[in-house]
Amino acid sequence: MAGIWLLLALSCAVTADVSAAAPSRIHVNPDNHWFLDASGRARIFHGINAVQKGFPWYPAQMLNQSRLDELQSWGFNALRLGMMWAGAEPQEGRYNQTYMRIIRNITAELGRRGIYTILDMHQDSLDSFYDGVPPWLVASFPPPEHPYPWPLKNVTSWDANYLTQRCSHNFQCLYDNYKGAADKMAGFWKFVATEFSNQTSVLGYELINEPWVGDWTKDPELFLPGHAGKKNVAPLHDRVSRAIRTVDDETLIFYEPVIWGYVFSEDGVLGSGFEHVPGGAAYRNRSVFSYHYYCPLYQPYQQQYPKYKKVACDDVYGPKMFSAVQEDLETLGGGSFLTEFGLCRPNASDPTYPDTVECGYVLKQADSFLQSWTYWDATPGSRVFWDSTGRAIPESISLFARTYARAVAGIPTAMTFDIDTSHFQLTFTSDPSIKAPTEIFVPRMHYEAGYTVLSSAELECEVDEKDHSLLYIRHKQTNQVRALLTDESSVTIVPSSDANSISGNICLKVNW
Repeated sequence: MAGIWLLLALSCAVTADVSAAAPSRIHVNPDNHWFLDASGRARIFHGINAVQKGFPWYPAQMLNQSRLDELQSWGFNALRLGMMWAGAEPQEGRYNQTYMRIIRNITAELGRRGIYTILDMHQDSLDSFYDGVPPWLVASFPPPEHPYPWPLKNVTSWDANYLTQRCSHNFQCLYDNYKGAADKMAGFWKFVATEFSNQTSVLGYELINEPWVGDWTKDPELFLPGHAGKKNVAPLHDRVSRAIRTVDDETLIFYEPVIWGYVFSEDGVLGSGFEHVPGGAAYRNRSVFSYHYYCPLYQPYQQQYPKYKKVACDDVYGPKMFSAVQEDLETLGGGSFLTEFGLCRPNASDPTYPDTVECGYVLKQADSFLQSWTYWDATPGSRVFWDSTGRAIPESISLFARTYARAVAGIPTAMTFDIDTSHFQLTFTSDPSIKAPTEIFVPRMHYEAGYTVLSSAELECEVDEKDHSLLYIRHKQTNQVRALLTDESSVTIVPSSDANSISGNICLKVNW
């Protein structure tokens, strides 16, 4: 009983008043794939993952008010939060209301800071000995033909579990709806959607993290991602989405193919296997293709990064994957979101350190493709954002706390941020019908001596009175300027010390 009271106390701990506009419902433009807010602005999201892979199944650091304030101060506006089936439904048919109350409080407090939440049903290996799915579900499956860890002799890392027959068999039982397993998963998500359907700060429901192919020992062709997607993964997403849509027809649904199913965009066996977004074409404006980037050749936390690996990752694998995702959207519709990347500890003071190089590359690619992202992972043990004592680590944070356009009153066409010079540039096609401003986040840590904004002549600039990290861009409302509007507007931000070396129309100078 004392433990329950402690959980309730923690769930109410994050209650300070925070001055941030309540996030509006987000939809997707089905034609150009942009996230759109209630004002019609294109939205870009930067953030982190926060997943607790074990009891109590929620990340305790997200109950810490100062942690949430730090996320806001670093410009993050999204968080992928573990919505763990094992935590929500520890016994079949009996939901843990204390757990749900804590998750609701976390999402509400994030929302009060302008941070959206993706609720992620995280799992690894789909087995009760690891994490994510409730033990009662796994116990309902018949045993596989061969004992664990067949066909391996031993398992030396968690991801090797996927190659065991037990893991593959468990996934196949879920896909085949053995004893209603898939229906039970749909029921879990229907319950979650009922709880969160009115919370507009919940950006979306990610139905299952990194789904596996199924029982490849019975059907080796399942290693072809298109085959696995069409036979197993896509039907599960359709089943679960139908259940969600009976209680929540608005919140975005995030769907993910097997992890190598987004490397190639072909419609056949090398692609994702999805022929439509979950629920069908009518839901293209409420669906998001979720994908992860981890170059298989890159080893994090190493002192050396061999040139051949860097070339293979950054010149071949990375560009191919980012391009393939965009090509998939042309077929499927909906939006896209890089929901995981990283496993690196960058150090801004050492730009040649392999983790700095690799994470910097991914962030630059995301900017190039105007992609939203959430970094994996942000637990204190990862020692990226906070150390074991809870101290923020600026040497790492500065790589992720970037200048970027969070909301654009029109269509963004290009966005770049140079981590070495702190020079930022945005170009966009304006939409005069949108009355809300373009909003750019400018992190103080990159502009300690202030910053200067240069822009197209038709633009005017304003800094938030309370927070000089928030820059608002509007079109001047004069007929003369309106007549001179070009197809594309631009905004450049540089440290004030560099302003004299940059030519252009100075729109605003900001001092802290």
